[in-house]
Amino acid sequence: MKRLNAPIVTAETICGMEDMSFFTHALIFDDLLIVAQRETNCFVLKSSEGLIVIDAIWPSKSAFDAITAAIRDVGWNPARIRKLVLTHGHVDHTGCGKWIVEQFQARTYLSAADDIFWQEHPAKPDRPETWKDFPIHVHVKDGDTITLGDKTIFVCETPGHTPGGLSYLFPVQENGEMHMAGLWGGTTPPRTKEGVLQYLRSLDYFLREAKRRGADVALTNHTAVDNGLERIAYSRKRMSYMPNIYVVGQDGFQRFCQVFYTMSYEMLGRLEGRGISDRKAGDKAIDFTLD
Repeated sequence: MKRLNAPIVTAETICGMEDMSFFTHALIFDDLLIVAQRETNCFVLKSSEGLIVIDAIWPSKSAFDAITAAIRDVGWNPARIRKLVLTHGHVDHTGCGKWIVEQFQARTYLSAADDIFWQEHPAKPDRPETWKDFPIHVHVKDGDTITLGDKTIFVCETPGHTPGGLSYLFPVQENGEMHMAGLWGGTTPPRTKEGVLQYLRSLDYFLREAKRRGADVALTNHTAVDNGLERIAYSRKRMSYMPNIYVVGQDGFQRFCQVFYTMSYEMLGRLEGRGISDRKAGDKAIDFTLD
């Protein structure tokens, strides 16, 4: 059976990132909830002292309502949201943070570089509703930790997708068994050779850190990368005797991340073949990037 080595990303995929007509969610570990629309994921990590939201989908009240409704649906209380942790400064990840901050006084976390990037280089410069609309309270950097109650998120600086992109490693559990989740923060490589090379250096570093901490749970912030909607559908209906599809083992986690290498090498090949500015409308997959 032929299987893809990289996601097929089209103009329709990019448009889907703004489609707020569909949301789904699943409790994928006892302490980790995933909420998604068609293309973008948000995670909610439960600690002994409250909830940590990781990424926030899109600057839409519908996204905020979907996240809070999902939290209630799994029996948690959205009023216990204490922190909003962002992977990078693109609008589909900073998302509905404005409402999270306003309603729950959540403390926000992002790198200093991407706080500036988000402010000065909005992904949608012609659309004010997508511009930076809430403050970052804590600038985190490589080696920092973000702690709430019994949960600690380990911060890895992984520039490339954006100047100050971050990736995270954090423990999760199911039925008392502990696992280490890894979330690569910047899904697709940038469109310059130096940018891609930086992305690859960051990926090498992140995988070393993931191996050192024993990461065995593969997470991603875009559904196109991991058959995300199918994984959520499976998790929603999973019987107690069925395996957790997010637990892939330590070797499996390293293999999972090969997709990011594949996309990078494809981009390098295209950049060396002909410039991005020379591409024609209708060029396939790699012409589009997931923010």
